[in-house]
Amino acid sequence: MSSPFRQTAREFLQSDKIEIVNHPSRRLAKWFGRKKKITVVTAAYNVETFIHKTVDSVIQQTMDFDDIEYIIVDDCSTDRTKEILHHYASKHKNICVVSLKENTGTPGTPRNIGIELATGKYITFLDGDDWLEPDGLETLVNILEETGDDYAVGKTIKVTSDSETIIGEHESVKERRSITPYEIPRMFYHMGPRARAVKLSLLKEHDIGFPDMKFGEDKQFFCDVFFHVNTISTTTKPVFYVNRTDENPGSLTKVTSVLDKRRCDLQVIQHIKAQNLPVEKERAALTRLYEIDMFKTFDSQVFVRSDEKEAFIGVLREAMETTKDLRYDFRESFQVPMYRAAADLFMEDRIDDFIQLFTWLKREKNKKYVIKDGLPYYELPFFNDKFRHIRIPMLARAIDSYTENGEYVQTFEIYGDHVDHVNTVLIRDRKNYWNEIQVDFEISGNRGEFRVPFKKLNQLKTAFFTVFIRYNDYELINIIRILKNEMVYKDRTFNFYSTKANNIGLKITE
Repeated sequence: MSSPFRQTAREFLQSDKIEIVNHPSRRLAKWFGRKKKITVVTAAYNVETFIHKTVDSVIQQTMDFDDIEYIIVDDCSTDRTKEILHHYASKHKNICVVSLKENTGTPGTPRNIGIELATGKYITFLDGDDWLEPDGLETLVNILEETGDDYAVGKTIKVTSDSETIIGEHESVKERRSITPYEIPRMFYHMGPRARAVKLSLLKEHDIGFPDMKFGEDKQFFCDVFFHVNTISTTTKPVFYVNRTDENPGSLTKVTSVLDKRRCDLQVIQHIKAQNLPVEKERAALTRLYEIDMFKTFDSQVFVRSDEKEAFIGVLREAMETTKDLRYDFRESFQVPMYRAAADLFMEDRIDDFIQLFTWLKREKNKKYVIKDGLPYYELPFFNDKFRHIRIPMLARAIDSYTENGEYVQTFEIYGDHVDHVNTVLIRDRKNYWNEIQVDFEISGNRGEFRVPFKKLNQLKTAFFTVFIRYNDYELINIIRILKNEMVYKDRTFNFYSTKANNIGLKITE
């Protein structure tokens, strides 16, 4: 199905609302036959603070810059962005700067203009406040050249003012070659335009473009890409850095409200449904939208603390209306049983219970876990029906810890659907993904143990760490260790805790 979204870009290119420096078609006429390996497209608006780092990260790639076509579309910036870009274009003929004379308000049309002008074999997108790993483009191009795949994706690092963490770790946790996106369970769950390259011919052939939305345009775009690719590859190598520092407060992701984001997701749902896709493709995309974008929104302090709960419920009602003519039960593919239970409550119109469920989930500090037939459940004390016990996919609880022969030893119990698919114990810095170690483990039945030598622990930089169990290659769970239980009764607080001598203590306050 042809997408109408690039038509606006074509109209811009045929109008007087646009100025272009170093037009790609003129370059091709001058150097006929020399096709660039990859086109980088940047949509820029008022990014004078960051654009130097962004552009330099492309110019300084390890692959020959002559093999890169860089198209930067300035969306009528009111700061010095345009001036800075023209300076770069004056020095590099393969940097094409497109200046719009009126602001479009979204990154969609600027990116589509980049697609229209692009001539490279592959195409990737880089926002005007982000930057690339020095060998990021070379990594993606080499994979695509070696495999002939339509799409490749690497590791994305989110950079804040005090941390570096991985986004969408399932995409980059292992090397994969020539598979379909449907072979990775959560491949539709992180769809930002980062760390990924696509064959330009695929976008041209199927007329794939970005819709003009303030949020979710990339989600819809890459869903359309996945609907048409044959095979994809993933790599563990870092490719892309997302700028979420305090100095960058104006990104659309930060300034768009949660409710507005969900309203944009409704448009994406309708777009996907209108394509009449095969069931497996539609289900993969819509499951993400219903489970993660819609129901996970309620699993947040934003909702629990909100004074606009009726507005949240109203958006969810609109989303549920879109499920009534589906060819399948949309809830069956949910990966989080809690969200499946929430969907059941909502479909039964038990709205007060629905709200109470998420309020308990976010506020209750002393949740009760129940093991039945070797599987873990939450016990919800305010339900006395089928919702009293709700499954947890995986649960790990600490049993004992001690030191022995220069090693720290931790025993634990583990229950759930994937005990046989545990990959490693991961000790990871809470703020810096690169400061981590993996630890060997043993599991027999529902009992496990890991040992880590002090010498290995000493390799880590000083920081605060979380200990995870990793299973199914990329999924992580904490090992629960209850050191404090706090209860309030008749205006008094009863606090059971672990003393410095590792004994049970009790503190009562009023």
